Amino acid sequence: MKSVGIWFFLTCKRYLKRLSFLLILLALPAGTFFIRQAEKSESQEIGIALCTTYGEACEDSLEQQLLEHLVGEERNTLFRFYLCNSEEQVKAEVASRKAECGYCVSSGLREKLDEKDYKRSIQVYSAPSTVLASLSTEVVFASLMELYGKELLLDYIVEQERVEEAAASAGTDRRQLEALAGELYDKWMGNGSTFRFQYRQIGKGEALKDERQPEISVFPVRGLVAVYIFVVGLYSAVMLGLDEKKGLFLPVLHGKRRICCWAVLAAPVFLASLSGLGALASGGCLQDIKREIGVMGVYLGAVCLFSYGVKAVCRKPQMMCCLIPLFLAGSLVFTPVFVDIRQFFPAWGWIERLFLPSYYLRWF
Repeated sequence: MKSVGIWFFLTCKRYLKRLSFLLILLALPAGTFFIRQAEKSESQEIGIALCTTYGEACEDSLEQQLLEHLVGEERNTLFRFYLCNSEEQVKAEVASRKAECGYCVSSGLREKLDEKDYKRSIQVYSAPSTVLASLSTEVVFASLMELYGKELLLDYIVEQERVEEAAASAGTDRRQLEALAGELYDKWMGNGSTFRFQYRQIGKGEALKDERQPEISVFPVRGLVAVYIFVVGLYSAVMLGLDEKKGLFLPVLHGKRRICCWAVLAAPVFLASLSGLGALASGGCLQDIKREIGVMGVYLGAVCLFSYGVKAVCRKPQMMCCLIPLFLAGSLVFTPVFVDIRQFFPAWGWIERLFLPSYYLRWF
């Protein structure tokens, strides 16, 4: 085994001395890192302008609470709400496309809602080409109902005679019931348990309780890593065939020759796997590190086995070298690197199984 380790180490050293191969190893993690940083630097938020009809609103008014609630940093939405000084400024922001749309909240909003006078309570200004005005409207009115819903609940308790009768039968008065309702409203609105979602893993039927799933990256880092390692494995098999023709393994004892060939084949694939793990880490796709290393180790072995099998079938390195573009194109098209082709052509699903990266990607 010592000789196998020496062959593996020397092969790694041999490939690392090749500037082109070294640059390829560094290019993938460096590329994913810069792409991720570029995505972070680009603002994904859509500007929405806000104002009241008479400039500054009273501190305790509903319109002021609504504006503060929308502008607040704690909101995690697609939109970035910001304040304007006047209705004219909102119109100018929308006209110049600095804002996707704008909302002008009428002063005295609480009084209008109490009197059921809804006309022109909130005016919307949007460009004709926008498609997001209706979506942002949902956010605005959801925030309004979150603030005004408590008042509706308390008004209902005050106005309904049945509530008073129920409070009397329970040995409490309307004020205590009103205070309790307000506390419960704040509790259930603020603790995140008003809506409950339960996720189940298909095929196992086990609820995933209190487990945060890793965020799925839009940029196909994992798919490119899988194809990258696969192509390096095929390239390594080509180079192994050329080394055998040169008589590189003739000094090795016949009993150890095959395992030394495996070490030479696996060395560049191992380096590519390290580069792939680095790309997953720099691209923000690295999940559980132990699982990632384990799956990558299995995939590394599968790539080596597949590449050695293709080498044994083709026999000539030149023939195998001509097959690399075919495997590359097929992996990018038929495996779920950029798009899952089975969603559009289910009958073509069997083609995916011909390409090794598919099995790695289906693990995640």
